[in-house]
Amino acid sequence: MIDLYYLSGSPYAWRVWLALEHKALPYKRIDLSFQNGDLRKDSYLAMNPRGKVPVIVDDGVVIYESGVILEYLDDRYGDSGSKLFGDDWQSRVSKRLTINELELYLDPCIRRLMSSIFFTPKEDWDDIKISRYLQALLEELDGFEKFFIESFESKTITATELSIFPLIALVRRLEESKKDLGFSAQISEHLSNWLSWLDSMPIFRRTWPPHWS
Repeated sequence: MIDLYYLSGSPYAWRVWLALEHKALPYKRIDLSFQNGDLRKDSYLAMNPRGKVPVIVDDGVVIYESGVILEYLDDRYGDSGSKLFGDDWQSRVSKRLTINELELYLDPCIRRLMSSIFFTPKEDWDDIKISRYLQALLEELDGFEKFFIESFESKTITATELSIFPLIALVRRLEESKKDLGFSAQISEHLSNWLSWLDSMPIFRRTWPPHWS
């Protein structure tokens, strides 16, 4: 049984939860609370000194950083479910490259947008700044168009789909707070089709962040 230390709403914890479900591995989800200071407790910092989620504990082995966890699950449990990174080195390199770009370039765009909406009082929202951050995000997403097309056509769920969907879902949630954000109205047709496909997949509904329901 794998213990998953999870924080609702974290896209990185979500992708590990998705991977566990996708590979049909037995696990126990341990929900943490940011408000209660769970990530700063000594017992948690002993597992992850960065004080972030996710963490898994598998047969006494403690692993943090979601990308490393995904590769660990694929390597150790290669016979369970479908492969997350593919069977050949070209496929693995391609997926690692895309995930690396997500983390280095797409994630910072999303964080800036989140900070200007989620973590800023509504009366202090700066619409000009928010619009600028949104356009930067949309421009970054344009660079993933080839991926969205190929992924939608293949209808295959891999580590890449599990990594990017939670990030984009987080942006769509911003629209619930700022109704005129306009993200969904401005994304490409290919991204819209890709999101509709994954929205319909039971695994994504089954792992929807509890506090988003």
